[in-house]
Amino acid sequence: MIMTSFEGIFNPDRVTKRTEELLVEYDNLISGANTDPKAQADFDKALNGIAAAVTSSNMHDFSVFTLIFNVLTLVGAWWMLQLKKNGFKLYVLGCLIAVVSSGMVFGFDNWLGMAYAIYHGMTGAVFILLYALKMKYME
Repeated sequence: MIMTSFEGIFNPDRVTKRTEELLVEYDNLISGANTDPKAQADFDKALNGIAAAVTSSNMHDFSVFTLIFNVLTLVGAWWMLQLKKNGFKLYVLGCLIAVVSSGMVFGFDNWLGMAYAIYHGMTGAVFILLYALKMKYME
């Protein structure tokens, strides 16, 4: 994830191009399998929203936020490994930045923003819960 963040910061056009290629492949795959016109229209609307959100500027911004929350969660986990309670606070901050930045950059009304926010929120919540259970061993 950290290397992808650096690539997105220094070469957002390449990340955007790869994402657009994946969207085209996915669109080709789904369009052949979907025969319901209403479902096809809803799918096209969602896919167009995702395609509109995938710009070089958005990918650069999201990569910066990704780098920030990756570093925060990594340092927080390292401090918790050393039994420091401040590591837990840093880890939670990193997880919150991950969820909020997804919506800020791509928009919470967009499938891409929602997917990233849900993914980061669920994985963050699981690890926050697991780390919280071990708080009694930390100083």
